[in-house]
Parts: sequence; C-alpha cells; structure tokens
Amino acid sequence: MKKLLIVTGSKHDLPLLAEIKRLLKQERILFEIKIISCHRDIKGLVTELDPKKLDKENIGAVLAIAHSVANLPAIVAGYLKESPITVIGVGVPKTETDKFSSLLSVVSVPKGVPLLNAGIGEVGLHNAALCCAKLLKRHG
Repeated sequence: MKKLLIVTGSKHDLPLLAEIKRLLKQERILFEIKIISCHRDIKGLVTELDPKKLDKENIGAVLAIAHSVANLPAIVAGYLKESPITVIGVGVPKTETDKFSSLLSVVSVPKGVPLLNAGIGEVGLHNAALCCAKLLKRHG
C-alpha cells in the first residue's frame, strides 16, 4: 500500500497531529511527517517533493497543513499538479477571527491546480486524514 506524506511548515504544528497519527495507525496507513517551510526553504520543499523521490518513497498522497493564510497546501498542489499524487490541504486558524482567511488559503487556487480540502482546524485535519486513508486503501 502507498504511504501518506504529511507536510507542515513548522515544528509548532506537530502537536496538532496527535489525533491524526492515532487515526492513521488505527486505519493501518503508513505515513511520514516532514517539516518544510515554503517561505523559508523553497529549495528544500522542491527537493523533498520531487515526484521521482516521492515515487521511490511509495507516497500516494500528501496532506499539507498550514496556519492562518499560509500557502503551503496550494504551493504543494501547484508543484505536484502534473503528478498522480493527490494533495489535500487543511488550513488551521490561529484565532477565531482567522477562520475565513484560513479557509480561503486552501480553496483559493487557480484553475488547473488540483487541491482538495476537507475543512479547517481540527475537524478539517480529522476529515482529511479519513479521506487520505480511504484514498490510499482504495488505490493502494
């Protein structure tokens, strides 16, 4: 079965992934987590997301997580748009007033950039993990 790559822009996002990791383990989905900032390390992002590298690592989907209006999911989706790897993006608002901006950061992508969204915040993370599990089990 293919693996899930979880990409987040900061080590401060790792506590958000506790429930997701439990859910993925329960669903018997192999995954790995990489911290790559699209703002501070674009070269690292391009290196880690090279489609040939992802193929060798048996990655079947990417779950990209970003706080506030960060663009990591959209950038990942844009970079992988020619690849068969599905990208699901989740915006995580930092504050209550940040919710709309967070949502827009993952749904406002140009035509031709396939980026799925399963919601925002903790609900979005949970639903995205479930979607990834179904996708990987089906297309293994």
